[in-house]
This record gives sequence, C-alpha cells and structure tokens, in this order.
Amino acid sequence: LEKLVNSLRDDLDYGVWEDLNQLLSHYFARDLDPGEFERSSRYVLEYTWEQLHTGHWKNVPDHWRVAYACIRILRGLYILPGGSEALNKLAQRELLKSALPEFDYSLLLGYPVFDAVATRLASAIHELIEDEIDFQPPIEKRQKQDDHDLDAAGSSPPSLDAFDVGNRPVRALERISRPSLEKFLHLLAQGQPFILTGAMDFWPACQTRNNNRGWSVQSWRRRVGHRLVPIEIGSRYTDEAWGQELMTVSAFIDRYVNNGTGSNESKQPIGYLAQHQLFLQIPELGEDVFTPDYCMVSGMTNTDEATVDSNVWFGPAGTVSPLHHDSDRANLLTQIQGWKYVILYTADQTLLLYPHKDQMLCNTSQVDAEHPDLVEFPKFRQAEGFHGVLGPGEMLFIPPRCWHYIRALTVSFSVNFWWNVLSDFIPPWPTSDCSSQD
Repeated sequence: LEKLVNSLRDDLDYGVWEDLNQLLSHYFARDLDPGEFERSSRYVLEYTWEQLHTGHWKNVPDHWRVAYACIRILRGLYILPGGSEALNKLAQRELLKSALPEFDYSLLLGYPVFDAVATRLASAIHELIEDEIDFQPPIEKRQKQDDHDLDAAGSSPPSLDAFDVGNRPVRALERISRPSLEKFLHLLAQGQPFILTGAMDFWPACQTRNNNRGWSVQSWRRRVGHRLVPIEIGSRYTDEAWGQELMTVSAFIDRYVNNGTGSNESKQPIGYLAQHQLFLQIPELGEDVFTPDYCMVSGMTNTDEATVDSNVWFGPAGTVSPLHHDSDRANLLTQIQGWKYVILYTADQTLLLYPHKDQMLCNTSQVDAEHPDLVEFPKFRQAEGFHGVLGPGEMLFIPPRCWHYIRALTVSFSVNFWWNVLSDFIPPWPTSDCSSQD
C-alpha cells in the first residue's frame, strides 16, 4: 500500500498526494480515533470523488481511481473493531456496518487494485453482521412482505394472448427444450430468437424452497442486504429524468420493490438494479448460477468461460429495457424468478425501427415497442418480430444485433450472459443505418 501511494506522487496534485500520504501515516501509527480519522480523510475523499465525476467516466484517469480506492480501503480498515473486548456486540456491529460501505465504494468506483481484498472483507463483514441480526417485529413485517412478493412472482404464467400487437406481424417465440450443443449451433446459425427451457432448473438460485441459496427478495435481504449497489431511477434509460443512485440492497427493496412502484396506479419513480456485474462485487452470489454451456458455442475454437460477461437484473414489476440491440455479441437472458414480457426484431428489420440519430443512443429505437405511435413511426407497423413471456427457469436467446424490448411483469431476478461468436453468425446491417457505427 505504501509503495502504491508513493507511485502516485507524480500523477496527483501535490496537496492531494500529501494528504493521502499523511492518512497512510495515521493508519500505521493508529494515533487517531476512528472519528478523527474519518474527519481527517473527508477533504481528500471529497476532492477525489469530484475528479471521478468530472467528464465521462471512461475518461477518468486511472490514478484518481487508484487514489479513491486507497482512501476507501484505509477508511474501512481503520474503522474495523479488531476484535476489541472493550466493545459490546452492538457496538462492534455498528462499526462493522460503517466499515462495509467503504469496501463497496472501493469495488464500485475505485481502480480494481484492491478488489480481491475488498470482496473478501466485504463478504466476511456482511456475514458477521447477518449473524448478529436481531429479528424484531419491523423486520418480521418486512419478511412477510418479501414472501408475498416471491409468491406473486411464482404464480401461474401470464397468457401471451393478453398482449395485444394489433395487426402487426409479430409472432410467438418458439420454445425449445434443452437442445444439444450441436442443435444450438444450428440455431445460432439461423439467427432467430427463441425461448430455451429445462436447462437451468438445477441452479441453486432457482431452488427457492428449503434452500438458503435460492434467490428471493427475502434471501437477498438476508444475504446481501447491507451491500451497496447502483440503482437506476426512472422507468427507462432514455427518459430525461433517468438517473442512478448508490444504496443498500435493503434500502432498494424497501423503497422500490416492496412499495408497489411498478403498479399502474403508482406515480413513484421505478428503481432497478440493472446490468450490473454483481458477481465481481459479491462473488458468493455468482456461485448460485452457472455459465450456460451454450455460451461456449460460438463457431470459434478458443471460447472459454473467461470471455463470457454476465450482468444481474433485479427489480419490481414495471421495469423496462426499451427496444435496443447489443451489437455483435450473442446474449442469453436467464430468468431466475418472476416473469418478463419480451419483444424482439432481427437486424434485417432495423430500418423499420427508427433508431435514435444521437450517436450515444444509436443502438436504441425511438419507438415504444409495446405501445407504438404508428402516426409518428408509420413504418414500424411493417416490422416482423417475435414476442413471448419468459418465466422462471427459462432462457431467452438473443442473436447478435437482434433488437429486444423487455418489461418485468412481476418482481424479477435475471442474469444475462454475453459472448463473442464467429463473424459468420453476425448478420449484416441494412444500409443507411446508424447501427453500423456502433
């Protein structure tokens, strides 16, 4: 740690580097109480935070993210009680609860130089906090609400007949039960979306009854309730009021999952844990799912699990991913719990889908796929597509460059897997289309 801080001397503002070096000295000397250390680190932390939020995130210099990670790790380690017998259990738990966000902030915003340590510390701290939880009546009430949401998500599947596509040429997705890898390669070459069934029932995350690893609102509150995660605020990312906020999983559940924000009557904004690489932050949740063998089917000889990217999606009914495409990667959306309505269009329909002209949103359609304005977007009525209802234990195969719209019908847990495929399996874009610039 000392060598790392010294290596930042030529990159950071000199005053910032001096403050960081002084924090390091206080850490090793242990000459301040935790409150004094927190106050001493506050200025340099806020200054570094501002550097992270100046301009586009992808353009933030690495040295500011390294400095931010150093500060957060030092603050977290300094807070830890260290097994002091002078502190009662309640006081120790409060110290643990105040230390935990420091490690999550490092994982979420810092350069990943400390990630191996931060993930282990955060997981261990949360387990200690969980062991000390006293289930008072307010928490018991929350458990009942959590169970109610799980029961609702596990109810009978909605009928596809309930989703009106008018006279538009949209047909039901084909459902295929556990195709062999050879069959899947053939389907990949065809380039059509479909629902794949019977291939993930054995995942621990899918086993919600009598299984501590089954994913549910209640189990997430218990296992990761104090962890910080990024939450999207707003019905969809194309809205002007859309934003993001860091909050604990429990706060997210109480504020957005258990209060009916996804109902038609609710006027509250929708919150969504969306497209987050949660398994890098909380690896123990990643042990509850498995990378599907189908992600190894690419037409190439060097595909392995390390090249597959995964994201977690958790939210209430009403969350929407507007009609968009993922460019050249194949995608499997696996539904752990709950139900989602999906609409898809293959790449050859792109000219009928009205992509945004703004380069930042070029992979997103201007059309509300479920409730299109056919006066403003008349060609959309000609687009040939697919639709279906994705339920627990099912996978949706989304071919490369395939446009897709997704709306949660219930509280929902999903994981998607992206992987690269042979260029022969990537369809061409129609001409006069900004998607080719993606």
